[in-house]
Amino acid sequence: MTFLRRQGTISIEVTVSRGVASSVAVKANRPQGLTGIFVGHRAEEAPTLARQLFSLCGFSQSVASRLAILNAADLPMGEGERVEAAAGLHAERIFETLRALILHWPSPLPSELARVAGRCLRQAQAASQEIIAQASSGKTNPQHLALAVARLCSVARAIGVSDPGDMPLPGSACAAMLQDIVDDRVFADRRLDALTVEDDLEVIARLRDEPDYTNLPDLPGRVVETGAHARRPAWEAAAGSHLAQRFLARIADVGYCLGQLKTLAGAGDHDWATLACGAPTPGAGGYGAVECARGRLYHQAEIGDNGRLSAYRILAPTAWNFHPAGPFVETLLWSRIGSDDCAPRSVSRLAVLFDPCVAFDVGIREADDA
Repeated sequence: MTFLRRQGTISIEVTVSRGVASSVAVKANRPQGLTGIFVGHRAEEAPTLARQLFSLCGFSQSVASRLAILNAADLPMGEGERVEAAAGLHAERIFETLRALILHWPSPLPSELARVAGRCLRQAQAASQEIIAQASSGKTNPQHLALAVARLCSVARAIGVSDPGDMPLPGSACAAMLQDIVDDRVFADRRLDALTVEDDLEVIARLRDEPDYTNLPDLPGRVVETGAHARRPAWEAAAGSHLAQRFLARIADVGYCLGQLKTLAGAGDHDWATLACGAPTPGAGGYGAVECARGRLYHQAEIGDNGRLSAYRILAPTAWNFHPAGPFVETLLWSRIGSDDCAPRSVSRLAVLFDPCVAFDVGIREADDA
């Protein structure tokens, strides 16, 4: 059962003066008191509850929760469980990235490419769910895993995902989407400040101590970004525009995850440190952090003497990227988006490539002095 099929919306209101975005207001309408649902449950129930609560990236949520619970109890995650978790995390990241790009792209694809992309997306969902189901069962069959990974690689290639570092395959849906934005010079490059494992201790300390940090996270003097572009920003030479760089970073992330899955299915090797981590929280409890499709996801848990959760906190990637003074706003502000029908499309393209975990609405209005 999934309780939250629509987890709120993000409202993006842009004021345009002479074609330039002179002010940007981002407001998130998120469910309140969500983490309170965890409090009072037995600690071991938290990962299942996390997966039930979230319709997007449910497996990532459950792994972050599992790490938080284990670390709160000062217990390690076994190597076998790590291998299975890594397989599920990569599979979910691949599908969620492809799903968001294909379903939310602001410009319609040519009809034949749209049909192919839709069919491939359904096949990618089936393959990723099979991998996640094996990971969740704790009884991964190496042969079945290899077959599911091969299917996932095949459909990703049909959508246009090539080898990491390469451009999308010609004639594919990804190539068409890239062509749509490769010459779009509306948005300038900005200095990238990525959220990393080095930030975890400060983030978790403030998440525990500041009640509103889950909605408005910040790190002093920084405009922090998380997600595929923050993980793989090296597209400046290959891409002609800022939007193209962001798009190619998303495709490169899919290629990277496919490569990791093939290695894992073949030899069982995985790079856990780049995917997830956690530790006991100074003072009380523990946390887990997972690099999911949209960026770095945090869960933090505290367990009472009765074995039940006494506090629970979640910090989602969207809270960083769509912070009212965050990287999306900084990229959009003072950009020449125009004042005609092109303006909403430009803002929507940028928003899709920042990939919020909830729906968004764009409003454009002319400044009074325009």
